[in-house]
Amino acid sequence: MRSSITVAIIAVVVVGSVFLITRHHSPKTPTLPPGEQGKLDAIAIKAGCPTSPQTRVNTLSFKVPPPLTISTTATYTATVKTDVGSFVIALNTKDYPVAANNFVFLATHKFYNCVIFHRVVKDFIDQTGDPTGTGAGGPGYKFTAPAPPAATPQYPLGSVVYANSDSPGSANPKSNGSQFFIVTGPEGESLPAYYAPFGQVTSGMSVVQKINQAGSAATNEAGKPTLYHRVLSVTIKE
Repeated sequence: MRSSITVAIIAVVVVGSVFLITRHHSPKTPTLPPGEQGKLDAIAIKAGCPTSPQTRVNTLSFKVPPPLTISTTATYTATVKTDVGSFVIALNTKDYPVAANNFVFLATHKFYNCVIFHRVVKDFIDQTGDPTGTGAGGPGYKFTAPAPPAATPQYPLGSVVYANSDSPGSANPKSNGSQFFIVTGPEGESLPAYYAPFGQVTSGMSVVQKINQAGSAATNEAGKPTLYHRVLSVTIKE
């Protein structure tokens, strides 16, 4: 009788252990901030992004700039999907082939997926392209991109321009990487000719401006937005 009871107890323990190990565990629902930021984060999470916009989105790093692989006679467009809609960029491969090629290279490696707009200033710019979200990150290399010839306005509304960290006025600064900005107003249009405008928004400018509405009011280096919007994906079409 004792043996039978012992066997029965062991059987119950084994069955119970197997049940605990093999039962389906429902994934925890991420805790999101209240209000509009929580709604934006939910959209980003559904697209495969981290729960928090403060989380680094990738660790991709390249030792040298990419070789020129695009055709300077072909037409390239980039569809940028964000948490509030999409906009389309026509890439300027003729005048800025190195800069446009760099953007295509990073986009096809999904470098921009889930990256936040870390610097947004109203009527000035929407800036993104840093996987760390700090404004100090990049692809692991820097490259030279020529500045545009003098014009008025220097950077028309919707210009897509590489940000660089070189001192103002330097000729062909070798400090471009992955960060770029989109001109959203007069203050951006009148920026000095220090930056390479490798593209132009051709549709979806309302999306760009919606992101801009969450920007700060001052044109400072930080430009911390009131809401963190994210790039969900970038699709290149030739």
